[in-house]
Amino acid sequence: MKKRVVILGAGVTGLSAAYRLSQSPDCEVHVLEKEAEVGGLCRSFREDDFILDCGPHKFYSNVPGVTEGMCEVMGDDFLVREKVQKLYMNQTYFTFPLSLVEMLTRFSPLKSIQILFSFGLQVLKNASSKTPIRSYQDFVEAKFGKALFEQIFKPMAKKMFGEPSQLDKRLAEVRISSPGLVAVIKQVLFSKKVDRNVSAPEFHYPKNGFGEIPKRLKEKSEENGVQYHLGVTVTQIEQTDGKITGVRFKRGDKDEYLACDDLIYSIPLQAISDLMPDLPAEIRQAARFVKLRHTIVYYFLLKKESVLPGMWVFYPESKFRFGRLSEMTKFSPETAPKGHTALMADFTCNESDPEWQMSDSELGEYLMDQMKPLNLFTQKEVAKMFSKRFRNVYPVYEIGYQKRIETLRSLETKFKNLYFVGRLGDFNYNNSDQCFDMGYAVANQIRSAGRVSEDWKSLRESRFEKYRIVD
Repeated sequence: MKKRVVILGAGVTGLSAAYRLSQSPDCEVHVLEKEAEVGGLCRSFREDDFILDCGPHKFYSNVPGVTEGMCEVMGDDFLVREKVQKLYMNQTYFTFPLSLVEMLTRFSPLKSIQILFSFGLQVLKNASSKTPIRSYQDFVEAKFGKALFEQIFKPMAKKMFGEPSQLDKRLAEVRISSPGLVAVIKQVLFSKKVDRNVSAPEFHYPKNGFGEIPKRLKEKSEENGVQYHLGVTVTQIEQTDGKITGVRFKRGDKDEYLACDDLIYSIPLQAISDLMPDLPAEIRQAARFVKLRHTIVYYFLLKKESVLPGMWVFYPESKFRFGRLSEMTKFSPETAPKGHTALMADFTCNESDPEWQMSDSELGEYLMDQMKPLNLFTQKEVAKMFSKRFRNVYPVYEIGYQKRIETLRSLETKFKNLYFVGRLGDFNYNNSDQCFDMGYAVANQIRSAGRVSEDWKSLRESRFEKYRIVD
């Protein structure tokens, strides 16, 4: 008999796992997804004559084998794009990641001196201090100095993740790819090569929007027999004698059940306590304090050819609520009608934030008012404006979160056929390339080992925990 694998969630991780498992004749695969479409935040949609992504995406990887694997899936529709990104500050555009030359020549002389003096003091402090680095703020100040932290990193972190003094250093380790100001100086003085672990000079992008990736993974896995159950709500995960035995879910008003030999879990990690109500109190307590932030993407469909000096621009200053603007046609000209472009403003927030409570029109006017000094477009050039809002999509790495996550991951040892994977399922702040890698890894584990073992734990420590976001 075939081994039946049930996958919860049809984001890139779940889809990649399904596709990889579908290549084994010994597996029967079912994917359960609450939305009517696959892809999660990586999907695309059509609005009038535009193709729009759910936020800006690129596909670049320094994880061995990942780019080759995705190119095999996507074929000739996978464009190679030269990356252009900027940072806007003090009414000036800078290259990003920041170059030492620009920091010294395009900041005011006083600000440049402050940055270098602050960094010098930090070098002395690093040499003498034995205080452990615990927070996002500690990590950034140790590598760049307090002045640069206050100027750029602090306001950006507050917009995206929360108060940096309360965020775990792990977030900075994952999100800030630059090894520090000393390495930047060495790069300028002694090397002309681009460090691809810090910044990718090019990336891949599907001709008809990033959503072609999940769409293609679904099509290819369906050709191999994977069954997708879309628009369903998982209600319970059942277990017997230390093993997951099946999943109950609703399709409309109808209750359904799927028995399984293995369960791949890529939906929000904290939901496990609701789906398995008999879990021990310490696990349910850990799930209560796992936090995620919402995200808003606001779209301006414009009767204009181009508006940004790069594919996307970061805006660290607190006077801008958005942390980034991006332009769809710079990723692929196929995404907008001729003479038009689409601008996206994206930012994260909590349920209680005023921006989350605003109507589309209120939020649009609010953002346009903030953009006026940028002189990107006029009201007459706006063909349409609206938002897409996504709940619980950005992991919040507060200090102490790792202990709670490890408590939840202990279920992989308790239940020998349960696998936590993906940004949400493993609470791992990763990109689409790393989700693809995770999906293949869990599929290979099931195909070869058939159970959670020390090999799986070692893989998480040696591979998943080493993921870094490359700008």
